Amino acid sequence: MRDVYQSFQELSQCERAGIDYEIECVIRRREIVVLAIHGGTMEIGTEEVAEKIAEKLNATVYVFKTLKTENPFELHVTSANYDEEMARHLVKKSAVTISLHGAYSDVCTTYIGGRDEELEKAVRHALSGFPISETPVHLKGVSPRNIANGNQRHKGLQLEITTPQYEQLLQDNQLFNEYVNAVVSAVISVM
Repeated sequence: MRDVYQSFQELSQCERAGIDYEIECVIRRREIVVLAIHGGTMEIGTEEVAEKIAEKLNATVYVFKTLKTENPFELHVTSANYDEEMARHLVKKSAVTISLHGAYSDVCTTYIGGRDEELEKAVRHALSGFPISETPVHLKGVSPRNIANGNQRHKGLQLEITTPQYEQLLQDNQLFNEYVNAVVSAVISVM
């Protein structure tokens, strides 16, 4: 499906802040930024995981939340085109960026991507108790224009978690915490 909007700037000219979408940001430790740019009703679960990872790392978290219940995917802006000013500024000032996404599949799994190969390897190892699949090319998140890769090191981590995996995590608090703790431990191990 092709995005309706080719940038956040375009989206913000047509959609209403506070009615169709909202942006939440908690500034903590600025060298780590955790993103969920498709939160709310669009990719359910992304904001919860992003917020908890950020909280445990004492990191900055940025969430774009779709508030629409009808056609929430109309507000999807692909990561390479996500140009919201505050998000880009936060990422640019950070050394480590983690971007959470939802992937559509019937399989309960996580796809790990981005340009930060060291962090990807650490997260893959830390999540070894969870289902992880070979990341499809379109979900790899390796474009230099991808917001996750816009930090000081020009490389970030992208986690694409499938709907069944999010459903499992959101229904089982212990599993949710194990998943989050695994990602957190991986980040700490490479810092």
